[in-house]
Amino acid sequence: MKRQLIAPKAHITVLPNEKFKRNRISINLIVPNAREKATMYALMPGLMERAYEDYPDMQMLSRKLNRMYAAQLSVGTAVIGANRCMRFTVQGIKNEYCINNEDLLAELCDVLLGVIFRPCLEDGAFVKDWLEVEKFKLREDIEGEINDKRGYCVKNARRKFFGDGLNGVERMGYLDEIDGITAEMLYSCYREMLDMAVVEIFITANNPDSAVEKLTEAFSYNRSAQADILPVTAVECKDVEFFTESMDTTQGKVCLVYTTKRLLTEDERYHMLVASALYGGTASSRLFKNVREKQSLCYYCAAGFNGFTSSMSVDSGVEHHNTQRTIDAVQYELKNMIEGEITDEEISQTKLTIINSLKANYDGLHGLEAWYLNEAIRGTAFTPEMVMERVENVTADDIRNVLSLLNLNVVYTISK
Repeated sequence: MKRQLIAPKAHITVLPNEKFKRNRISINLIVPNAREKATMYALMPGLMERAYEDYPDMQMLSRKLNRMYAAQLSVGTAVIGANRCMRFTVQGIKNEYCINNEDLLAELCDVLLGVIFRPCLEDGAFVKDWLEVEKFKLREDIEGEINDKRGYCVKNARRKFFGDGLNGVERMGYLDEIDGITAEMLYSCYREMLDMAVVEIFITANNPDSAVEKLTEAFSYNRSAQADILPVTAVECKDVEFFTESMDTTQGKVCLVYTTKRLLTEDERYHMLVASALYGGTASSRLFKNVREKQSLCYYCAAGFNGFTSSMSVDSGVEHHNTQRTIDAVQYELKNMIEGEITDEEISQTKLTIINSLKANYDGLHGLEAWYLNEAIRGTAFTPEMVMERVENVTADDIRNVLSLLNLNVVYTISK
């Protein structure tokens, strides 16, 4: 892995690619996830991956990509902690597999830069008809959120947990804002994002020189680069709040959200990785074995820790009459791990599962790129192997100590 600064707050990371027959380039624009811009950020990807100035409609761009040996282009948006990441990605076969010895990597780079710097415009703004289509799709996505009851319960629990904080800004934006967004507003928002963003570029290729040269030139203009990546923050501890939503469902839902009493140290972050997996992140975890299997209180019960928000959530699907028993059992298992015995066998099983998961980062073009993007946003540069080493050193006392930092803030349930 080689990372270099090419312009103020713009880095290129080159990842080796011996294993795969395709190359990949990803350009990530990262800004604080401003509440007032969230809906506009959610509308941008669908507009921008349709076409760009050189290929100004979907059919022309699709034909172009097909001529490039069925290359793939995508634009997406993600929320990472309190930050918004707009990701532009293209991938295609390696140059050595091209029939006429083309420099396909350079051509892939040209397409990606065209999408970013030369989007299709109409009267100096995004195309109005296209925007109306994206508004319709976004509206359907937000309104359809309730159809996935598990996700709906978790999202509502997190909304109560984060409140008006930056970590609580919605990835898909807000339904009541969609109609008021104009093509001019959206294009102005995009231009501002491009001007201000922290830029993280990833090239997964063995011979990246042509792409590095093009990307360096493209981002070496006079951007303001005013944005900063927002750091991890922890929600303050408070007395637990209970929220219940009535819904005529066959299966009830439960979500508990915990915060740490303070930000974790670097070592504690890896302790929590093992602790949360042992608690509820694997098929051999305490929640799975004791709450689901032994007591048969739920259909599923899983825990996950988010290092970017210093929070842990536990969610479960239950029979309605088992809701409170499941909440009590989840709390009991946490208390028992903090105060009781943790065996060497279950620690070893958990570590093996985590290490296999870390190794899986090498199983696809997206894996290592996502890994190092998260490291860049976190402000660290650990390899998966470095984390494996730290995981191996975690002890039972480390697990107890880090779990004792958790405080239950919110319980959200869906029941009849």
